[in-house]
Amino acid sequence: MQTSSFSPAISEVWRFASNRRCVCTFEWLTFEPNAAVFPQIAQARGIGGISSNWELKVNGTVAPIATQSDGTALLRVLEAAADRLERAVDEVNALNVYPVPDGDTGTNMVHTVRSALKHARAAEPKTLAAVSAAAAHGALMGARGNSGVILSQIIRGLKDALANAEDFGNRELRSTLNLARRHAHDAVTAPAPGTILTVTVAVEDAAANDSGDLAAMLRRVVDAGAEAVTRTRVENPVNKAAGVVDAGAKGLWYLLDGALASLEDRSPSISAAATRSQAAPAHAVASEVSSWAGAYDVQFLVEQPTRPIEEIRAEMTKFGADCVLVVGDESVMKVHVHTLQPDKIVAIGMTAGRLGDVVVEDLDAMTAQHEAATGIVIEPPRREATAAIGVVAVVPGAGFATVARSLGATPLRGGASMNPSTEELLAAIREANAQHVIVLPNDKNVILAAESAAKLADVKVTVIPTRTVAQGMAALVAFDATKEATQVAEEMREVAERAHGIEVTRASRSTKVDGQDVHAGEAIALLDGRVVSHGEDEVAVMIDAAKRLSDAELFTLYSGADVDASRVQHAAQRLRAACPRAEVEVIDGGQPHYPFIVAAE
Repeated sequence: MQTSSFSPAISEVWRFASNRRCVCTFEWLTFEPNAAVFPQIAQARGIGGISSNWELKVNGTVAPIATQSDGTALLRVLEAAADRLERAVDEVNALNVYPVPDGDTGTNMVHTVRSALKHARAAEPKTLAAVSAAAAHGALMGARGNSGVILSQIIRGLKDALANAEDFGNRELRSTLNLARRHAHDAVTAPAPGTILTVTVAVEDAAANDSGDLAAMLRRVVDAGAEAVTRTRVENPVNKAAGVVDAGAKGLWYLLDGALASLEDRSPSISAAATRSQAAPAHAVASEVSSWAGAYDVQFLVEQPTRPIEEIRAEMTKFGADCVLVVGDESVMKVHVHTLQPDKIVAIGMTAGRLGDVVVEDLDAMTAQHEAATGIVIEPPRREATAAIGVVAVVPGAGFATVARSLGATPLRGGASMNPSTEELLAAIREANAQHVIVLPNDKNVILAAESAAKLADVKVTVIPTRTVAQGMAALVAFDATKEATQVAEEMREVAERAHGIEVTRASRSTKVDGQDVHAGEAIALLDGRVVSHGEDEVAVMIDAAKRLSDAELFTLYSGADVDASRVQHAAQRLRAACPRAEVEVIDGGQPHYPFIVAAE
């Protein structure tokens, strides 16, 4: 290595790690200077045999070498951390069993940190305060899932620690980890052991020892984090049952290790510890968590919220949602919850302002995908019957099931050729997990089985004998869980009796039914269970039946599983033209055998 000589210049005052020092400026040239993220480390590496105090004798005088670290350097550290996590995303997803085994922790954390980087790169000027503030805002805007929202609060700790900082040294790192731990814990209504929060405590404790340079201090933090990750396998009951370390904890460790690797100018570690016990059972029942069966993951943003964050959080918790995380500031609020009634959570959010980036995901489907991908089966715990009243609705298709859930019901698949048994109805009553359960059979052939299940149930059950799914959906609209159970059941019964439904299908054989001579293969329309029209055109017979409901103000058209978009659009247009006084809504019902079902109100 060839170097040049240097000549001392006038003394200037520099600030590094919050200490003022008088240093001599100099030039130090190499053909290939060693690169590093923070300038002070890069300079130190360019000096052979330099001491750990980074001092150089100039004409017999000791001169500390110090260079202010700026936002560009911080951005490089954040990018290295994000890259480390992104390369381990599949591993982190596979570890995800707590609080719900939905397999998205790694993806959610990557989504959050990518958003943080996008905003940080756009920050101007590139100061520590500006870059960290932009990263924190971006993390909040892009936060996904429990892990992403908590990660956004950890990055908020970085922003708060660097709000007035001119350099990033040991003191700033210690402050960052202290604030990160505080913000992360404040975001969680019921902190649990053996999670990402465990790592925030461990690294904060490790930062109490601030001896040595920044890289040495961060090395102690990363090592402490690795030990904390290992402990999450035994500290958290769900992780222990599955034989895995906590996914969020491991994801945070990858971020810290990536940051350290960038400071030390090395490749990141392969792993801190084994992530899954080889002797772990493949099947376990979750404990000490809320059941996710039938629930949805709901997330959204509210920009410029008009209600306090604490107030919204309290209202959603009181409503009975799980995993309630509501964080942010006066500019934006991020909401993440698990709930059986996503529409209610959205309604609460709308009282604080206009919603954006709304995400609603089916936790049952997500857990099934994770089970198939990893072989780890975690059964949800049985819910305590804390709800006063619940509803079970037998529905013929996936679209109907989605609507039923959104109205607060537990859906049970049924319909033509697939009517549920008494045992299946009893299981659905138990899943509803309420002290009083209302059952909507929605088919004349299911009523007897529903009444048998009601006799076997260990809770009070009321069967409203709805004979069509149209009656059942109308009754569901009248469901109000805040009222007394007997009153609710009576109101739903009255609405169901006034409701009308049209079912369009094809005749399987030639016959005479309800006074109509029907030929095999013809389209038939049933109004409230009676054949009222038949012919070759399925839409024509539907319109003929609809015209008999002259007082209807709203038709909800549910399309069948095998009906393409053009047929649905054609049917809706014909219905609007034939009944101009009524509003027409279209929903994908997903039911087999019936191309169209129409509910009239």
